[in-house]
Amino acid sequence: MPRYKTDWKRRSIVGFKTPQRTTGTHHAEGCAVELVSVRIRRLVPWIVIVLATTSVLVPIPRGNVESSYLSLLSQLDASGAWKLVEQLAGDSFEGRRAGTQGADRASDYITDYFSSIGLKPAGTGGSYKTKFTMPLWDLVQTPSLTLTDSNGTVLSAFGYRKDFNVIPGSGGGDYSTEVVFAGYGITADDSSYDDYAGISARGKIVVVILGTPPSIQSEQDGYESPYSKAKNALRHGAAGLILVDNPTEPTSHYVERRRCGCCWTVFTKLTILGSSQELANTLLRDSGFTVSSVQQKINQGPTPQSFATGNQLHVSVKVTFTEYASAYNVLAFIPGSDLEASRRVVIVGAHYDHWGKDVDGSIYYGANDDASGVAVMLEVARVFSFSARPRWSVLFAAWSGEEEGFYGAYAYVSHPYFPLEGTIAYLNLDMVGYGQSLLAEISTTHGPLGSAMTESAKELGISLDIEGVSGGSDHVPFMEKNVQSLMFIYWPDDAYHTPADDANHVSKSNLLETAKLTALIALRLSEARVVPMTPAATVTGTATTTSASEVTSILEIESPITTSPQSTTGLPSAQLLVAVSIPVVMVIAAAAFYFGKRRK
Repeated sequence: MPRYKTDWKRRSIVGFKTPQRTTGTHHAEGCAVELVSVRIRRLVPWIVIVLATTSVLVPIPRGNVESSYLSLLSQLDASGAWKLVEQLAGDSFEGRRAGTQGADRASDYITDYFSSIGLKPAGTGGSYKTKFTMPLWDLVQTPSLTLTDSNGTVLSAFGYRKDFNVIPGSGGGDYSTEVVFAGYGITADDSSYDDYAGISARGKIVVVILGTPPSIQSEQDGYESPYSKAKNALRHGAAGLILVDNPTEPTSHYVERRRCGCCWTVFTKLTILGSSQELANTLLRDSGFTVSSVQQKINQGPTPQSFATGNQLHVSVKVTFTEYASAYNVLAFIPGSDLEASRRVVIVGAHYDHWGKDVDGSIYYGANDDASGVAVMLEVARVFSFSARPRWSVLFAAWSGEEEGFYGAYAYVSHPYFPLEGTIAYLNLDMVGYGQSLLAEISTTHGPLGSAMTESAKELGISLDIEGVSGGSDHVPFMEKNVQSLMFIYWPDDAYHTPADDANHVSKSNLLETAKLTALIALRLSEARVVPMTPAATVTGTATTTSASEVTSILEIESPITTSPQSTTGLPSAQLLVAVSIPVVMVIAAAAFYFGKRRK
């Protein structure tokens, strides 16, 4: 600082020639100009010192103020998030099946929550909801399956969801017919492998094993999917199809678990059942094979092992199918402070739908899948609404129709609220309440999303298993539109898609860990700054104790987010002083230079 003063003084003395003395009026003017010039130049260093001091004492907001971000993360409440799971996975919502009243009630609950924390609606017509349609298959009567003799006498009865289940997309029917075994149920396109060769399936029930033999490129050709096996069975004239659990890769709770095998359509002329290995072994008993032994023989060579079992089954299944059922996404956002924030957004989403209520009265509660993801998303939204002021907008999305095929997410990317080309990233939360390790499926580890994810996990001390994208959730439609996307999921979870997935199944620590990581990534990507949380923003477990009107007034007072361009900078008054003073200094400096020239 002393050197700076000395240099300035030397320049003020040596840099200009002393004007020659003059007489009369010109002499008076010259003295006045010289006096003003000297005084202005004397003020300049003091103004510079004041501005420099102010700039040090008043920090300009940046995109990554880590201490303030960590203070925001400390406001996340694990118990509050768990109570949201408990509410959404309760009996009153009946499993939240998309297209049913249970899901409609859940969408109202989420709408009320968004409103209670003062988020702005991003749905249709100024509401929080956006309607879309999707196909809805439903089982309307407890099915029956019995082993009979040729006279129709029942030899053995099998239990629903104990020995067998009905695959969504199955047609209905009430009939008795013969049973044939057809290996993996595959007819290769190049005719190199055909499980239906040498047997007649017309009008019969075909038993097939899930998966493919080693000689078939399953991922490339899609032969392993239930849909592909159902189409092939129908092509060969089968009346029914039984999909047996794979002995080499068994699925826990296979016959208890609801899954979307063909749920986006209905095979009106084909009943499709899932079967335990024990039931299938009963059907194969007279052949001398078990499912496991015949699978081994098929896998050892390229020749299929298909045959008639000599047994007969009676099947009774009753279903309904609605081609255009109504469902709803629930959308809310925090607008960004930047003038371009209407075109730039970070999206945090989770699906609130599950598999509903079964015909036997059992409820698929879907606590981990995916009330946990919705609860984390809502908890992050609550803290953001009170304490985060993002530069770019942040959209919070509760999707429906995920279980049947990501219908809600596809509906959004077809008609987005924010332009997809301006969508910075999509963060998907699915099954984040139970499991041994937190997995991250990410479209690319490069770029802003990958960097934000890895840096945030490292700073929080969270161990992530990073994988490529395998699909299976609502991030897929965004990836197909070239939006950077990731999904967080804890795995494995043997209870998923079964009635055992209730609130007691969900871990508070898992919810909190996911909430912190998600929030920190969203803060960084949205370039948010943090403001102190108001004392009114407390948690009751289902919503905040602050009313919607109170929250709105709080946001209006504290938030820099307005529709007026003059107010979108979000600068505090001291920082505004710095910004205004800079051009003032420039004017003073210019004036000093001008008067100096006049003297010269």
